[in-house]
Amino acid sequence: MMLKIKREIYDEMIKYCFQCIPNEACGILAGDDWVTEIYKIKNIESSPVSYFMDPVEQLKAMKDIRKKKIEMVAIFHSHPLGGFYPSQKDIELSFYDVYNVIVCLEPELVVKCFYIMDEKIKEVDIITD
Repeated sequence: MMLKIKREIYDEMIKYCFQCIPNEACGILAGDDWVTEIYKIKNIESSPVSYFMDPVEQLKAMKDIRKKKIEMVAIFHSHPLGGFYPSQKDIELSFYDVYNVIVCLEPELVVKCFYIMDEKIKEVDIITD
């Protein structure tokens, strides 16, 4: 298991996460073999410790993914206050069969990917080109 992300998408995700400080950023990564699309979605909780995607923006992203005949590959969000391991809420909200990318911003930038299913967590490598 590994998540393959095009470098420009990876960089755009990081930039977006920094732009959302002090709150958590969130969004969807999509593509086929490689992640080629990013959907930056508003965090309606406006919180530095949790997120909830704007349902209207999320639905719009899902429709665009279907229209482009690609797949939702991962959900990403940031932890602006540090810690790259999934929180209990992250685990409970992992009901899609996709990867979960966490962008830790403090004390240093760390990007980790996890596959979470039935509250079991497996760390997955991220490859960029």
